[in-house]
Amino acid sequence: MAVGSCSTEIQQRRVELVEDYSKHLTHLLDVLFNVGAVTEEDLSFIKGSAVRGERECMRVLLDVLNGRGEESCRAFLYVLPSVQDMTAKLGQATRHEHLKKHKDILARQHGLVDYLSIRRQTLGQDGSGCWTDITFSRQAGYALSSQCRHESAGVGDASRTRLDEICIFKDLYENLLCNPASGVNMLSGVAGSGKTMVVRRLVREWAAETNSSKTVLSLSFLELNLVTHEQSLQDLLSDHYIHLKPFLPELLNSNPTQFLLILDGLDEFCYPLNFEHTPKCSDPDRLQPIQSIVVNLIKGNLLPGMSIFLTSRPHAVTKVPPVLVSQFYSLLGFSVAQQKQYFERNCSSPEAAKAVWASVSSHKPLLLMCHIPAFCWIVSTTLHDGGSCLCPDTAGANSGENGGLEEANQSNSLLGPSEENSKPVTISEIYCCFVKSILLFHVQGRSEGSSLQHAPHILGEIQPILKSLGAMAFKGLLERRFIFESSDLNSFNLDNTKLSQVFLSEILKEDRASLTFEKGFHFIHTSLQEFLAALYYVLQLLSGSNPFSGLRPSTGRYIQNAFKQMASAFNKFSRPQRLFCRRIKKALRCGERHQSGHMDLFCRFVCGLLVPRTRLILNGFFPDGPKLHLLHCQRSPDPTPPFLLHLLHSQLQSSTLSPERKVNIYHCLYEAQDPGLSQRLQSWMKVLSQQALDQSCSVNRDWSELAFLLQLTPDLQVLNLDAQGLDADGLRRLLPVLPRFSTLSLGQNPLGSEGASVLSLVLRNPDCRIQRLWVVATGLGCEGLKILVEALKENRTVTDLRMAINKIGDVGAGYLAELLKTNRTLTDIRLRDNLVTDEGAEVLMAALKENTTLEYLWLFDNKLTKDGVKKLKEFANTRPNLDIKACV
Repeated sequence: MAVGSCSTEIQQRRVELVEDYSKHLTHLLDVLFNVGAVTEEDLSFIKGSAVRGERECMRVLLDVLNGRGEESCRAFLYVLPSVQDMTAKLGQATRHEHLKKHKDILARQHGLVDYLSIRRQTLGQDGSGCWTDITFSRQAGYALSSQCRHESAGVGDASRTRLDEICIFKDLYENLLCNPASGVNMLSGVAGSGKTMVVRRLVREWAAETNSSKTVLSLSFLELNLVTHEQSLQDLLSDHYIHLKPFLPELLNSNPTQFLLILDGLDEFCYPLNFEHTPKCSDPDRLQPIQSIVVNLIKGNLLPGMSIFLTSRPHAVTKVPPVLVSQFYSLLGFSVAQQKQYFERNCSSPEAAKAVWASVSSHKPLLLMCHIPAFCWIVSTTLHDGGSCLCPDTAGANSGENGGLEEANQSNSLLGPSEENSKPVTISEIYCCFVKSILLFHVQGRSEGSSLQHAPHILGEIQPILKSLGAMAFKGLLERRFIFESSDLNSFNLDNTKLSQVFLSEILKEDRASLTFEKGFHFIHTSLQEFLAALYYVLQLLSGSNPFSGLRPSTGRYIQNAFKQMASAFNKFSRPQRLFCRRIKKALRCGERHQSGHMDLFCRFVCGLLVPRTRLILNGFFPDGPKLHLLHCQRSPDPTPPFLLHLLHSQLQSSTLSPERKVNIYHCLYEAQDPGLSQRLQSWMKVLSQQALDQSCSVNRDWSELAFLLQLTPDLQVLNLDAQGLDADGLRRLLPVLPRFSTLSLGQNPLGSEGASVLSLVLRNPDCRIQRLWVVATGLGCEGLKILVEALKENRTVTDLRMAINKIGDVGAGYLAELLKTNRTLTDIRLRDNLVTDEGAEVLMAALKENTTLEYLWLFDNKLTKDGVKKLKEFANTRPNLDIKACV
């Protein structure tokens, strides 16, 4: 090597060396000092430049080496590769330790939580075996729905389309954590459907995985709501994951595809997302508003290649443009089998689980609500821990005060035998028992016997605090707020109360400027917020007070307008009775204003709590002398205030009420224990039978109403909707109840291929009981038949298929032939007048050589020749158990 070549090389590579080796400076100085390339004085001189950063120290080192001569420069170049390798190995080991610590921290943060700690058993430390499987549907992207639907219609198969693919948690896990670039994935589910539990399970199973190729970062939008100042993504993640702070910049910049970022609860995000006008930003160190960070993350501007998993309630899904979503998952909730499994796992004994399941399965509205996992938890807590809450307060009161109550209620078959066993039946009764069991057994910490004995006294003592909590909940509902600040609790005198600590969950965010923590609070479930709001509203009504008077004047424009309206009501109506009714109307209008359905349960709870029998569960909470003259219920055998039923029925007559809003009115009628629901169903059945005979008149049917009423009749096995003008949209509205019937007759309705898509969902439902499917003259055609056949390949219940006059032709006969080669359930197929020729008959006969279970095949009035009919009869003679009917 020529003299001066090493120093020359260092000068030529100066920029590269400063850029790439400054981060290895500490170890590099130690090695150079050990080999004698630099002296102790040199080290002091170099480290004296540290105030100006590592890069400046590196420049000083290169200058020192150049001054020391060729030998020192040669030693530097010689040790350079080994220093880099050794630093990298040490960095990897340290990084591995920090990532392991990160897994442990996230696993603890996302552990199984029993918020109220009122169950007798304790959950396992590792959480193994505690997860009840839940069903998802999956599709590429999502389509914007032109139909405004509320959340109660979004559980089970009601939210599915034919393009959806059924999947389980394992499929979700593999897509998010094993797929190197899974893009933006979104999970939609109604409140309480298990979105956060899916996130918890995802994080815990990732933390238990030793060979995971991705690192999970999890944030909730409730936490992001607390970020009120501009911040960089780098600082946001570093503040949230302090244990990763030394390595996070390097990790994020090296390969963003190795990260999965979970953003939980998009519907709870209080800032607007503007995907069109938000400035593009690809610099993680740039300060920007929190909503801009979210937009740039989802659009892939920040950390391109990072996988993102969003969760949201259905009404907020559209905040993210469909084009940005690669995979869209929907939580379908618990199937009936999964509900039963949940109760078995969450009750302390098989006997308790059996008793809870018997109560739930005998009441269809409860069974329907138990599609939602959070409601299963509430029902389990109510019937298992507080199921006896109803008995001491209501059973005796009913027998002593209303001698004819039991007899009157027995005529109401839709409400079930609740009065016989004093078990809660309506959703309002369930939540009353739920809240009561918490107040008595958790807050008070007393034994069941003594708490029930002193329940009225305890509820009376707690009433002021619970009323304040309900007022805050009501204010939050009106302002569409689900997160509250410490100032909100202070304004309602709820700070430092044990009751608020039970019903509210707390989240913390560090304020770096003041070195303090900002607190945020939210109810443990949104349905509980709606119930407590309704509890407050009804309490104010029965006390003769204005429900809005308990709110503070700082409640915003909406509340100020409400005060003005209520003031005009005072002036216009001097009679308390009219004012009372007007306030009830105002509560119901709250639900109408919000098409997303976030106040639907509030309306149902208000109606339920106006029923004296329901309020008796919380005996002691309501005033001793309620204004019975306002309720029009002078202790008559009828348990429901007549004015309430009249108000609800009058709303049903409105010509502007959408089918979705009508469904909620019917839920309100059920909560109000309307004895006329069963009569309305009978009227429906009568009208259907008459309409089937007279097809000359065209009537618009409210199929949503029929679907609701059918949910309340568990014994009905046959549903005959022949010639009712039922189209695919109407069939979809009936989707939640169709699987439960053994006979489904839909003849002479314009269903078409879209209707076949709906029927395919019914046939694939794990709870499907349909044995006889009659779709005569429904316009299925070849395309519709093909869709049905694909579903029948999976179905194991349908034995009788009648589909005359559908123009399926030989192509459709071929689809049926393919079905018969594998299906061993069908015993009767009737294909009269379907344009099938000899060719189609030949295909069917070939398939029947493999199928030995079919007993009837009717081919009357098709395009068969004499030879074709002859061949069919000859084939039938070889199969004594097969009856083939055909004619020319």
